[in-house]
Amino acid sequence: MIYILFTLYVILASSGLIIFKIGSKDIAINFVKGLNISINWLSLLGILCYAFSFVLWLVIVSKTKLTWAFPLSVALINTAIFIISAVVFKETITWVQIVGTILIIIGVSLIGLKGIK
Repeated sequence: MIYILFTLYVILASSGLIIFKIGSKDIAINFVKGLNISINWLSLLGILCYAFSFVLWLVIVSKTKLTWAFPLSVALINTAIFIISAVVFKETITWVQIVGTILIIIGVSLIGLKGIK
């Protein structure tokens, strides 16, 4: 069950960040006579995905070792964002970034050898 929650967490957190980036192009924040914020539906969807991922994160850390969950979540989300950014946003990827991402995955795999609990 924890693997399903963790997978959902990674999907929601990654999706939330990507969707928020797409939607943030149209955000207007004015600090004149108070706070005026204009958020489009994509930005709101991104925020909701990220909020739901936070709730899942609370469940995950209550049921696993933080020394297992945190490095794995950072590695998986960073890798997902890295790949999605290259595909969706056509961001340039360098060989140094690729090697760094591979090293992160290897490092987290070593950390995860001890298991969840």
